[in-house]
Amino acid sequence: MRDSIYIDGQMPSPERQKELLEKIANQIVKRKLTTPAIMFFESVKPLSFIGSQGMVFLQPFVQAFLNRREYDEITLMMEERENVEKLLCEIEKQEAEWQERERAEKAESRKQKAERKGQGSRDKGQGSRVEGSGATLRLRSGSGASEGWWKRLRGKLGV
Repeated sequence: MRDSIYIDGQMPSPERQKELLEKIANQIVKRKLTTPAIMFFESVKPLSFIGSQGMVFLQPFVQAFLNRREYDEITLMMEERENVEKLLCEIEKQEAEWQERERAEKAESRKQKAERKGQGSRDKGQGSRVEGSGATLRLRSGSGASEGWWKRLRGKLGV
């Protein structure tokens, strides 16, 4: 028990606290548990001291899975409400960064996909309009059907 930081009762340094909060937030965001985690931490924020004592109670079981020193540091940190708020802010920040990366990747993927499609037929994506009884139907080529099929359809419709 001598190596336990909890016995000392000293709070980790602010740099260490920031590092631990980033690590926790990263694991939550990586596992896509942002919404449940925010709901949980917001609901237990008033009970943060009791929660940290629950963490002390669960320590023998959790030691099988986690680093004991980090667990002790997190237990000490969670005694204070402002650290719970800092954790929530860090989770929200990392989630926003993750979503921005996802948007950028999707935009890049769409751009590459459009470039690949644009290299195919010269008339791909332009489509044809077929006038009907008051309604306009937009036919697009390049939606998985062969160009020959579209030409036959256009011929039958007189477009």
